[in-house]
Amino acid sequence: MKEKNGNNSRSLKWEQNGELAQKDLFELIERLKNVESENTSSELSRLGTKLNIKD
Repeated sequence: MKEKNGNNSRSLKWEQNGELAQKDLFELIERLKNVESENTSSELSRLGTKLNIKD
């Protein structure tokens, strides 16, 4: 199955400290929320609210 937006093959950006870049972490959480159970999605939503995205 192929995604329309083409983001499937996009690499994640890692920071110098070894953590995932905030924007990529947010996008990963959003994608996971779409495929996980309701209980897990709620926990992912809670974690997503803790993110502080800096553009």
